Amino acid sequence: MIKVNHSPEILQKAAKQYLMTLRKPGTWEFRFCARNDSSLVATCLAAMLGGITGFNRSLTKSQKQEWAGTINFFQREDGWYDDNDIAEKNLCPGYRKDRALLHRTRHALLALYSLNARPIRCFSFIEKWLEPGKIRQWCETLDLADYWYSSNMMMDAALFLMDYSNSTGSQSGFQAVNELLDFCDENINPETGYHDVGKSEIRNAMAGAMHLYPVYILIQRKIKCVDTIIDTTVGLQQLDGLFGYESGSGGEDCLDYDAVFILSNMFFLTDTPKRKKSIAESFLKCLDGITVNQNPDGGFACHRRKESYYFGTLTTEVPPGGSSLWATYARLLAIAMMSKILQLPGSEQWHLNNNLMEIWNLQSLI
Repeated sequence: MIKVNHSPEILQKAAKQYLMTLRKPGTWEFRFCARNDSSLVATCLAAMLGGITGFNRSLTKSQKQEWAGTINFFQREDGWYDDNDIAEKNLCPGYRKDRALLHRTRHALLALYSLNARPIRCFSFIEKWLEPGKIRQWCETLDLADYWYSSNMMMDAALFLMDYSNSTGSQSGFQAVNELLDFCDENINPETGYHDVGKSEIRNAMAGAMHLYPVYILIQRKIKCVDTIIDTTVGLQQLDGLFGYESGSGGEDCLDYDAVFILSNMFFLTDTPKRKKSIAESFLKCLDGITVNQNPDGGFACHRRKESYYFGTLTTEVPPGGSSLWATYARLLAIAMMSKILQLPGSEQWHLNNNLMEIWNLQSLI
């Protein structure tokens, strides 16, 4: 039995109220959580959350332009989006500046998509990847033993390259993306279906592989080992219905979303009825388990462990159990995708397909 708090109307209303508590009065700047100052990434995530909940549809053209202008203020001459949040002194251990720039710039681009806007400058930093063979050379420098980290960067690079080709008409960006996906296909672990050559711990590999599946979908390229991917991913589900490293602690916003994203899209790619059934059964358990992360403020927590959460930087610290924009966005996306696959009442009220992170149905793109 699906609980009433999966009603899109109830969830969206609560999320919109939470969103507005994080807005800096008189501006389109937002905080990542209640205890943070405003930041670029929070302002971007707010726009993305506004997209899936329908909030952005209530805005005037002028308001969207103002919000987009707030984001574009942070774009550098070379195209990167940067602010004090990702200054070297604020980076968490292991979160390097190159990853931070890719990550924040990707969120800026996706936020602008949600606001029907564009960056004000071109991404000149992608020029090094447009020459044949260059993107592969870059991929070969990445550590497949931490595929979660490395593939995040690969996804970001692919997004910028696809955006370049889509906006200019040049095929060189698409050609580079196909080179990147060639690299992925050559490194598939046949036992899991994930493209880490078996070097990463399995949940790390799952989260890593998820980053590239949207790229395959958007460029309309066949995903290999679909049934193996389904079996592996369903097999990672814990007794609490979530996909974290341990059961009974609220899962993990990224891992839960990543698994749901994979299974939602693979649902349309498998011809095996038993696997469609296994995905539906998995989603019923996950929908029931994910509610443990709902908070009275209308937002969601990353997890229920007694530890703080960071979105790559010390300046995005979220206290244990606290709500944040990313956790709210990721968990509502997971709920929306599962609801649509299960064809739950009201599931059509979710506004998906705004951008890379929200693709959930390959057939809608062909």
